[in-house]
Amino acid sequence: MTMDTKRTIILTGYGPFGKHTINASWEAVKFISSEYCRTGILADFNLIIEELPVDYNHVASRIPQLWKIYDPVFVIHVGVSSIAECITIESRAHSKGYIREDINNTCPDESNVEENNLILETVCDVKQICNYINNIENSNIKASVSHDAGRYLCEYVYYQSLKINQNRTLFVHVPDLNIYPTAQTASGLYNVLRHILEFKNI
Repeated sequence: MTMDTKRTIILTGYGPFGKHTINASWEAVKFISSEYCRTGILADFNLIIEELPVDYNHVASRIPQLWKIYDPVFVIHVGVSSIAECITIESRAHSKGYIREDINNTCPDESNVEENNLILETVCDVKQICNYINNIENSNIKASVSHDAGRYLCEYVYYQSLKINQNRTLFVHVPDLNIYPTAQTASGLYNVLRHILEFKNI
């Protein structure tokens, strides 16, 4: 199967912000690209990875572009959480309430947000994904479900993709590097992706 005929998966992580001078999400996404693409289930896909700046305007414009350019079969956005103690799979995202400023000291303009579209949920069975991760034998990785993605760039990017396709979008919060080193986080993300691809028969 050539690169031109392979179906595409997109993984995004975030760049530095605040105390996260090295962002665990982007480190894990890079690790997956370098260590998991040549063998196993990902060998049959074209994996696109992208580091997103913690910038509302960039995310709002870039996410629709990625969907249009690549027409991915699945998208996983990844972000770091200072309170996460394991792989945390988010179930939904809000369209409004983003009052925490990004790295450019700006917040999104919410004046034109559709009132009937305040919360979007992924169609993916997040509980089932967590159960799969938690039942892997001899694994040092755990997963949990969250219904509050934090109303910052992580939830914002999730909403942007959910607006486009709720069937093919997921957001995963990962712990900081002092809790899960990069290889451990990447292994957890890979297993999330593997379960999705196998269960959805993508």
